[in-house]
This record gives sequence, C-alpha cells and structure tokens, in this order.
Amino acid sequence: MSPAPAAVDWASVALTPLEAGDLDRLNAWQNDPEIIDLTMGFRGPVSRETTAEWITKVTDEHLKARAVFAIRRGATIVGVVQLQAIDWVQRTATLGVYVGEPGDRGAGLGRAAVCLLLDYAFNGLDLHRIGLEVIASNPAARLYESLGFQREGIRREPYLRDGARENVLLYGLPKDNWITVLPDAARRLA
Repeated sequence: MSPAPAAVDWASVALTPLEAGDLDRLNAWQNDPEIIDLTMGFRGPVSRETTAEWITKVTDEHLKARAVFAIRRGATIVGVVQLQAIDWVQRTATLGVYVGEPGDRGAGLGRAAVCLLLDYAFNGLDLHRIGLEVIASNPAARLYESLGFQREGIRREPYLRDGARENVLLYGLPKDNWITVLPDAARRLA
C-alpha cells in the first residue's frame, strides 16, 4: 500500500452531511458552467428552491442509492463528493466529486475527499468496486489513476462542451486495488 499524499492538511478536511447553510454555495456551483461541464451535470439553470429540495432529498435518502457529502475545510464547504448508483447486491457504486471554487482546486482537497470517500466505501460500507466517468480533457483523470483506478474503456464523443465533442473515459477500482493508506490525522468516516 502507498501512503496518501501529504500536501493537504488532513486534520482540516472532513466529509460531512450537507446542511441548509450550504444552500447558497451549492446553488452557485450547480449553476457554474465550468463545474457543470467537468462533472457532466445538468445544464441548468437550477433554482435556489430546486437546490434546497435536492439537499433534503439526498439527506432523506442517504445510503439508499447514494451517499452525498460536503467536503469541508474547517467549517467551510469547498465541494461535494458522492457515491451514486449504489448497488447493494453487487456492492458497487459510481464516484462523483468536485471542488467548487477555482482558487481551492489543485490544493489537494479533491484528492483528500476522494481518499476519505474510498476508505468509507471499501472499509465502512464493504463495497467491492467503485467506477467513475470523466471527460477526457479533465485533468482529474490523472488523480484517479494515481489512486489506483484503471481506465477500462472510452465512450467516443458523447459529450458536447464549448461546441466540440468530448470523449468520456471509464475507470474502475476494485477494493483489492485500493492502495492508499490514510494518515493518522485523516478524519475518516469508517
């Protein structure tokens, strides 16, 4: 096993439930074209009321088919990480993550959040495999590969971004290939 990257202050990063106080930031991010494109999300606009309903829904349905967490640095929400399409019979799920503010990206927060979520998925929920999809131009593909995800395929040009067609890369990570050891300072969920 390899140690988790130390660049981030692990003691300051936590995954917590979404809260009503997160509404304004979440709504802004759900309407940010860059985040929408990088996450291949709904192309909005998303009303504040719709975001509030989404927070209530993911809170009420926690662990039924998904687990959604705020990424927090200290008390401030900086992004969202989630397991979607959880299949409790096959013990699989799909990973989704974004760091909201451009100034927070590249600081290791997304990496720390993914490590914490994978630790929870494999050691807390006993899932067997986590998959993900990422547009080919998204630099996060390197992050996933560094954490043990292997590219399993490609969907050719299904996504339209800025007038150009983008390939989507398919990645998978079985539990036995999870190679990261979290530092003692990590605020684990499991």
